[in-house]
Amino acid sequence: MVQFLHFQKLIKKSILFAAFVGGVLSASGQISESVVNSEYRDIILKKLQKSVESREEVMQQRAEEYLLSLPNDKRLYDESKVGIKANLVSGVTSDGLPELNYRISIDYTCRHIESVTDNYPTGTYLCENSNASMAIVELTRIMVDELSPDAFKPGKQVTIKIKSATDITQVTYLPYKGEYGDFKYIAARYNGESVRISVSEAEGIRTNAQLAFLRAQGLQHNIERDIKCLKSTDNKYLYETQSYDERGSQYRNVGVEIVVHGAFDEQIVEMNERLIDDEFIDYNIPKTEPNSNEKTYVLVIANERYPSPLPQVPYAYNDGEVLTQYCIRTLGIPQRQVKIIEDATMNGIKKEGVSWMKDIAASEKGDCSFIIYYAGHGFTDKDYNPYIVPTNLNFKKIKALRNTKSINVEKRMSRRDTKKLLAQCVRIDTLCSWFNRVPCHSLTVITDASFDGTGRDGEPIVNIRHTKKRVKGIRLRNDVVLLSAAAFNKTAFAFDEQHHGFLTYFILKELKRSKGNINYSELFDNVDNEVQKESALQGHLQEPVITVGGKLKDSWGNLRLSTPNDKQD
Repeated sequence: MVQFLHFQKLIKKSILFAAFVGGVLSASGQISESVVNSEYRDIILKKLQKSVESREEVMQQRAEEYLLSLPNDKRLYDESKVGIKANLVSGVTSDGLPELNYRISIDYTCRHIESVTDNYPTGTYLCENSNASMAIVELTRIMVDELSPDAFKPGKQVTIKIKSATDITQVTYLPYKGEYGDFKYIAARYNGESVRISVSEAEGIRTNAQLAFLRAQGLQHNIERDIKCLKSTDNKYLYETQSYDERGSQYRNVGVEIVVHGAFDEQIVEMNERLIDDEFIDYNIPKTEPNSNEKTYVLVIANERYPSPLPQVPYAYNDGEVLTQYCIRTLGIPQRQVKIIEDATMNGIKKEGVSWMKDIAASEKGDCSFIIYYAGHGFTDKDYNPYIVPTNLNFKKIKALRNTKSINVEKRMSRRDTKKLLAQCVRIDTLCSWFNRVPCHSLTVITDASFDGTGRDGEPIVNIRHTKKRVKGIRLRNDVVLLSAAAFNKTAFAFDEQHHGFLTYFILKELKRSKGNINYSELFDNVDNEVQKESALQGHLQEPVITVGGKLKDSWGNLRLSTPNDKQD
């Protein structure tokens, strides 16, 4: 139902970036060549491109969820198409300086016969007359207010182009009740030409150009009324109107394109300064001798996108991707020995992940070590035993979650529903027990997930009934080390400023600081201190937990993710 964004080719990226570093730093937020360190141009642009790409993906999903949730009398027909795009575009300011802008566009194409009125019925102009127009207003509100408020800072210059059309049906006279006011000589584009349009209540509507223009005014009126962020920006409206040579409801449509000028100027300056100060863990990743850690194998599971009604897990993809780079570059693990699975299903976890490791252990005859990393949702059963959550849950089997777009977290799930939910998840001690008969030096499991029924934002996801007993530790085989972001009845949060989970961020920060030359005892102590301090400063204390199998009880602290290497740089 929605379209995907295809980014510009790499050759165009340098042109785009050159546009936003070519000017001077001014009151309008323009970035100067002296402000942006040339060493980090590509890094900054790549990060911005990735951010916009991620936004568009979320926009697409939210649009689909919204359109499917519409009541029958407001629903848009499946054969029609809503198009949503988000991208970075180069532009020029009013004083001739280059700028980097953020563009969002939303349009609707109706492919129905005359009797279907997704779009405007013949001769109407009120936004409320068209299901598609009202949907576009709400989708625009979601995209601006909910998904991109950081780009629409107060005072930003915003250009809003509204597209509207009529079919070939000729207008001779239609009454206009003045809902949007009277207009005199308003600049617009009509059928590709520059025109001036006037409409008044006294004169009524006498041309297709006026009718198309009023449809644009109706969309503008609702946008101005409903979208909070646009109330504090400096907005300029453009009107692109058209009268088609064909007849039918599919030719009576509207669309909107919003361009935020210099949308990310502040972020660009901040990113540049922090890159210079080496604050980002995602960049300047230390590099050790390639393939120097040949006996370690890593499985990375990054589950970010879950089916509705479960929410997404912020930054899980980024956690997995950056951790993978540290394993390869900093820990010296051969690239082929690091497997990353995004949005892993139960089958993916078992066959692509665990079975892969078991086969390796057999081929290595036990002369190897394993690391399993997980970022995603987590649940616990009534006794607080933790489970990791695959992304292919079948909610039809769970009465409380069947045919719903949101979970009633005020109501506890029944034991029957809880059992059916957890039967589709992987219990952590079961995951570890899969290696009971697999010979290896050690198994390290790292979980950056909440298991208390909340998401990384601290909002509740499910309400599972628990016993009143004290939380018990889980049983681990002798050579397993489990590092958890928090106790299983506590929340593990996202570090929004760094686009990572708290635990993952500070593990990677320690690997960057030590260049991978750090034992488990020092790693855990430093990570524990940093996570507690930073999370407490942000108002939600988080305390990592380490659980060790009995055989490693006295020696786990001497284990290392990599061995010291004199060739590190």
